[in-house]
Amino acid sequence: MIKLSSLNVGPLLGSGGQGDVYEVSSDPSRLLKRYRAGVAVDEAGLVSLVDWRKHLPPKDIAVIDKHTAWPLEVVDCEDGTFGILMNRAPQEYWHTVEGDTLPRDLSWAFMVDAARFVGLQPATPLAATLMMVQIATVFDVFHRNGVTYGDLSASNVLWTGGNFPSVLLIDCDAAGVTGQPRALQEAQTPLWNCPWPGVEGKERDEYKLAVAFLRLFFRYEGPISDSTRNIQVPAYPPVTRDAADLLGAGLKQVSIRPAAADWLPTLQQLHRGLKARKVA
Repeated sequence: MIKLSSLNVGPLLGSGGQGDVYEVSSDPSRLLKRYRAGVAVDEAGLVSLVDWRKHLPPKDIAVIDKHTAWPLEVVDCEDGTFGILMNRAPQEYWHTVEGDTLPRDLSWAFMVDAARFVGLQPATPLAATLMMVQIATVFDVFHRNGVTYGDLSASNVLWTGGNFPSVLLIDCDAAGVTGQPRALQEAQTPLWNCPWPGVEGKERDEYKLAVAFLRLFFRYEGPISDSTRNIQVPAYPPVTRDAADLLGAGLKQVSIRPAAADWLPTLQQLHRGLKARKVA
C-alpha cells in the first residue's frame, strides 16, 4: 500500500458512481481512482486483488496487463478513504463523437444504428470473433486462478476498432478473489444479468460469455429473460456447429455451462474459417 502524499496527482479526468479518476503526473501510463467518502470499500478486498495479480505465472500476468485495467496498488488517501492505481487505457481505446472524446465500449460494436448514426462502424464478424477470443482468454486466466469478474457488459469492455481489434476490461476493482472479501459491492447491468435463479460466481461469468458472443457476433441487442427458451441462430454471419452448440449451452438453464477454456479452441477455429473465407 502506498500513501496518496507520495503521488504526484494530476488533473481530474472523470467521475463515476464510486469515485473520481485522476491522472498521475509522475507516471502518465497510470491512473488514480479515488473512492468517495461514503462508498463502502473493503480494504482487505482491494489488497487481495493487488496480491492476486502479483502471484500469477508470468504468462497470465501478461494477459491481465494487456487486456484489463487491474488494480496495481492500493492507495491510502490518508483521510480514511482509499484508492487504487491502474493502467491507463491507451488512446486507441478512445474515439471522438460529435467533438467529445469517449471510451470506445462494446455498445459501439453491436448496436448498429447507434454506431452508424455518429459515423462509426460496428464490429465485423471477424473482429467480433477475435474480441471474443481475447475476452475468453482473460476469463480463463480469472477462473483458473480463483477470480470471478461479475459485471461483464458492454460498458465494461473497451475495444480498438478495425478487423483486428484489442479489448480491455475495466472496473476490475469489483472482481472477487475466492475466499477473500469483495472490495466493492458487485453490480449487474440490465440486459446482461443472468435470468436463471441461483447462478452465481464463475457460472454467471460463463453465462455472460455466451451473452457476449450472441451480442457481438450476431449483433443481438434484445433481452434474454427466463421465458426465453430458444434463440434462433441466424444463417449469417456463418457460424460453426461447435460455436452454435456452445452458445446454446451457455444461455440455457443448465447446471454446467461451457467454461472459458471450452470456448477458446472453437472461437479460434471460427476466426480462422472466417479469415480464410474472407468474411469481414
